[in-house]
Amino acid sequence: MRRSFRMTGVLAATLAAVAAGAAVSSGSATAATNAKAEYQAAMKAAVAQNVHYVSKATEEGISLEVVGDTGKTSGTQVLEVQNGSLTEELSVVLVGKAAYLHGNEAALEKVVGLTAAQSSTYKDKWLYFPTSNHSFSELVSGLLDSQVASELEMTGPYTFGGTKMIGGHLAQAIKGTAATSSGSKVPIVLYVESDGTPRPVEEVTNPDAKSSAIQGIVTFSNWGELTHPVAPAKSTPLIPLLPAG
Repeated sequence: MRRSFRMTGVLAATLAAVAAGAAVSSGSATAATNAKAEYQAAMKAAVAQNVHYVSKATEEGISLEVVGDTGKTSGTQVLEVQNGSLTEELSVVLVGKAAYLHGNEAALEKVVGLTAAQSSTYKDKWLYFPTSNHSFSELVSGLLDSQVASELEMTGPYTFGGTKMIGGHLAQAIKGTAATSSGSKVPIVLYVESDGTPRPVEEVTNPDAKSSAIQGIVTFSNWGELTHPVAPAKSTPLIPLLPAG
């Protein structure tokens, strides 16, 4: 799932989209303490169930959309990067310690690192790699329930924003910051359900940024809904296809 700006190294783009106005936050010590406690409760709730997510991101004309579902031991996601007339499409399925991907020629060459000839040969065919291979860890990061909280991690000081309706839920805004792949910090607004368990319903990156800067939004739904990803019937080992070194 991962925040778009954390996927920059993999997709040759830095990410994150859509502006959602953040309300004025309280500056009192008590409010800050309560906001931190609410954030921690939301992180605890985030790892307890499967979730469906949609992540949209933009930066300097490059856009990324990721749609996926998490599970205890498996997960899936579909990625699309649009850069001018170039479209990179990639699907990933995680089943236990095995991961499978297939994509169009552009994604296999630009994202996976195959040659142009290989990308033409293996386009839309399933390729397999073990999750123990860290070269592609970014592609499967965030697909397990246990990883959702780390993908939403932000740092304080935590403050409350306003509330708004999101997907039929009244959601409370919690404001903080997160680091980009370049080491800079961007503001984050995490919206959590305000009634009952504070499950995340939306996270907005850099909500007040100018159009050329990193912006992003991730929405969450269908908490607890079970999915059953299965390994493709036929796949080709990916690692032997990669250039040496």
